[in-house]
Amino acid sequence: MTKRLPLLAFAAALILAGICYSASLGADYQFDDEASLVNLATVTDLRSAMDYIFSGTAGPTGRPLSLLTFALQARQWQQGPDAFLRVNIAIHLLNALLLAFVVRQLFLLRGDGRQSATLIGCVTASIWVTLPLIATATMIVVQRMATLSTLFMLVGLAAYVASRTMIERSPRKALLLMAISLTGGSVLAILAKEIGLLLPIYVLVAEATLLRRPASVSPATWRSWSAVFLWLPTLIVIAYLFSVFNYPDHVIQFRGFNAAERLLTEAQILWVYLSKALVGFSGRLGLYQGDVEIVRSLWSPAAMLAVASWLLLAFGAVSWRRRYPLLALAVLWYLAGHLLESTVVSLELYFEHRNYLPIAGPIMALTAFLILHSARVRTIALRVIPLVVLVNAGFLYSFASLQGDPRLSAGFWAVKYPDSLRAVTNLLAHQIKEGSTDQAIETISEFTRRHPEYAALRIQELNLMCMTRPDELQPGKVDEVREQLAESSLYFVVLQMLLELFSTASEGQCPAVSTGTVMQLAEELRNNPKYAGHPRYNMVHHLLLATMQQRLNDTAAAVEHLHKAYEFIPSEDVVYMMTMMLAPSGDIAGAREFLDRAARDEPANPIKALRWRRLINWLYDYVDSIETEISESR
Repeated sequence: MTKRLPLLAFAAALILAGICYSASLGADYQFDDEASLVNLATVTDLRSAMDYIFSGTAGPTGRPLSLLTFALQARQWQQGPDAFLRVNIAIHLLNALLLAFVVRQLFLLRGDGRQSATLIGCVTASIWVTLPLIATATMIVVQRMATLSTLFMLVGLAAYVASRTMIERSPRKALLLMAISLTGGSVLAILAKEIGLLLPIYVLVAEATLLRRPASVSPATWRSWSAVFLWLPTLIVIAYLFSVFNYPDHVIQFRGFNAAERLLTEAQILWVYLSKALVGFSGRLGLYQGDVEIVRSLWSPAAMLAVASWLLLAFGAVSWRRRYPLLALAVLWYLAGHLLESTVVSLELYFEHRNYLPIAGPIMALTAFLILHSARVRTIALRVIPLVVLVNAGFLYSFASLQGDPRLSAGFWAVKYPDSLRAVTNLLAHQIKEGSTDQAIETISEFTRRHPEYAALRIQELNLMCMTRPDELQPGKVDEVREQLAESSLYFVVLQMLLELFSTASEGQCPAVSTGTVMQLAEELRNNPKYAGHPRYNMVHHLLLATMQQRLNDTAAAVEHLHKAYEFIPSEDVVYMMTMMLAPSGDIAGAREFLDRAARDEPANPIKALRWRRLINWLYDYVDSIETEISESR
């Protein structure tokens, strides 16, 4: 019974985690969920499913494996996020099982006893599966990309450590299976999300801290194998990070920081993550954190302390990894896991789900230290650890319950983080959904008064006033919004707001806002330096204006905007819209000429190129069919 107790306790932790996460059912789609999933409505057969799977724009690969899992749930898309969240919860629990196995095998390979290794694996996974810090990885539907990528990394790790156990008996076979495990796990993980690139680095950390060179493998062979399958992938990641260090001007304008400033800021954020892992009060966690203060100088005391502490810890971990392997494991695993998302890649600064696998390193190391210490420390630890899991579960359940009540959570996060644009826009969405337009208008007015840099949000205010009290909307307010747009920060949701305002203005019931007014507002944004230099914004801007001109039946103006959009970024949307506009209007030659050009502009990415070719070929066939119809009608 004593031997089974860790397994039973782990099973209880899994059940407890499942119950806690189930409290989030009932939540709304969050952040990029709808943008990533909306095209599921078009999935009706195998061809449309394949189109969706290879339509991804997130990351270089488009993340087709993640989209595949969404495509399998296409019929559940319009029923809300619950079905997707249930799959997310299942993936998280499966990841906990894999993590327990990987940790157990690592400590068995290290030479620890079977009972101790099992205990370390079960405790590590029990704490991790209930950790509130990483809850958003499961509670945001689209973050399945991160948890699925982690699943493939853990499968790769599990296969790696299982293969390594046979290295003394059959070294060649073991090395081959280890290589296959790393390669296969990495490829699958990368096709779910790019963090899969980190799998060989996690293995390198484990080899450098916990494990030793196998006695059955010669030093030269081990060095060669490690160079190819561990060090080369690591150097590729590091080289990539160096290659993206110099941000283009439009990225600096968009993000508000350069690579050096991001590094300094992330050095502090990594400590914040650890503090929240230690004390995960539900009120400290969440999706809608306030704006992170960007560190502009190394000479800031807090920045200097954060950077110096990480440098010293990293140097010490590498230098004394054999003397203090558990400390080295904690530091290097955590830092390795944050290499892509918390260094110089120009992503947003703060997201708690980035700790999903990185935080497992410190948990594993601390658990092993306590369990492998003296009998007294071990006894105390085994009494305290269940309390830790229960406290974690309590905070997790509180947080999940809040997310499961969209109305309550919208108000809570807007009060908790009144300066968060995302928290306020989430509140706005709920106010509008409930028909509380007066409250929504007041929310926008109050927020933009305190934060004029988010003046573009006032486009939504104009739309709400046009729909509910058009006679009260004076031209002076429109002029005021137009002037503020010249200094507004860039965020892409403004394009959807403009299109909605255009639709409202098209009805002719709002004297102060005509369709021409909306186009003037769009041009004002286009002239804003923060917007003008951003290629993707400019592409979507001209695509938006083309849509507006098409609705006004001005085909020539719409085509002109589509050409401008294509000059900024050749996109499938532009190619599709241009063809659908030219061919039915009778300009068969123009449609074919544009498709010829698009065919020459095939993306270099092989996955995206496949979808691009399919679209171009389908559009060629469409143009041929239109030409045939025109000929027959004559």
